[in-house]
Amino acid sequence: MPQDLLKYFEKRLSKREIKAVKSGGFVTISRQTGCNGNSVAAKLVKKLSGQAKWKYINKEILEHSAQKLNLKNSKISHLFNADSLSHANEIISALSNRYYKSDRKLKNTITEVVRHFAMEGNIVIVGRAAVGITSKMSGGLHIRITAPLDWRINSLKRRKGFEDVDIKKFIDEHDKKKVNIIKRFCNVEFKEIPFDLTLNCAHFNQDQMVELIVKAMKLRGIS
Repeated sequence: MPQDLLKYFEKRLSKREIKAVKSGGFVTISRQTGCNGNSVAAKLVKKLSGQAKWKYINKEILEHSAQKLNLKNSKISHLFNADSLSHANEIISALSNRYYKSDRKLKNTITEVVRHFAMEGNIVIVGRAAVGITSKMSGGLHIRITAPLDWRINSLKRRKGFEDVDIKKFIDEHDKKKVNIIKRFCNVEFKEIPFDLTLNCAHFNQDQMVELIVKAMKLRGIS
């Protein structure tokens, strides 16, 4: 995949047309903080294993984007934080790092990476503004996973690493990040994003959510 991706960029990095998905379609999963989208994606891929080979990605999008730009992941990950680089920080970065790339270049690259994976088909993309980036592409199913605040707080309490964390504050901050990421990449408000299916973790467990997603995929002719 990395070598194919690099060849792909040589031909398409400066282009913005959106082509049809090659085969199988794609699924994007957007989730509120505390709802384990990666786990749902992993189970969905396993459920689809009897058909064409499916896989899911999340952080790999950053890795491939950084590889294309000859940057460390840390140089690109700030785009998925709540605040953009300040003008002063941009100047400092440009002067101190000969591999510096503008936020616009980074965003364009990540957009191309996400669209590349979607066009290849048979892929579940978790987060990374994928729902907005691929919203005008055919052959996709866009899933939103939500839950009441109390449910999400209790969910995070059961995970390692949250023993000494103000969980409500953590959720508030990361929910805002997710909303800002969509606005940054797609220039639209999060509430304007058209999801195909919204699932509530308080009403459905992960296995049930997978069943519902598979059903929706069949109805849409994706799987």
